[in-house]
Order: sequence, then structure tokens, then C-alpha cells
Amino acid sequence: MSEEQFREWANGRSNLPLAVKGHTFVLKGENVVTVDGGKFLYEDALALVRLLNSKSLLDQLNATLMIGERNGALRLVVLALSAVIIITVILLALH
Repeated sequence: MSEEQFREWANGRSNLPLAVKGHTFVLKGENVVTVDGGKFLYEDALALVRLLNSKSLLDQLNATLMIGERNGALRLVVLALSAVIIITVILLALH
């Protein structure tokens, strides 16, 4: 999905979701696009399309992390890792 195709999709005010590199883009308002459930302004969603289509793996990872942060998935990962670390520290302290 190119930037131009994204612009055409957004300007066409389509009710159908758009898939970009495994992520689902849905128009939710005049200037709002949800990506995997996280809300982004149109300009930010366009930047995500650029990053996701980049040849750089770091850009793609950055886009995925931004999406995860907005939709709450990143928060769950951090909480799970924190719980694992706390349990590990407690188990090591008891032995």
C-alpha cells in the first residue's frame, strides 16, 4: 500500500478497512484514523504508512511500537514483563 493509495482511500471516505503490512486502518471521523484500535490523526496515520513501507527494519519496528502504544498492547507487554521480573526477584530472594 503506497502513500498515494492511502490518500485515495482516506479521501474517498471509504467505510471499508485498509490493510497495510498486517495492520488494519479504519476511518473514524473527519481527521481520525484508527490503526489496530489505536486512534491517530490523518497525518500521523500517513506517517505510519511511510514507516511501515520503509525498507528499514528500524522504521517498521518504530511504527509497530507506535501502534502498540496507542492501542494499549505495549502497556500490557510492559506490565507482563514487570510481573515476570518481580516474580523472578522474589523467587531468587527466597532461595
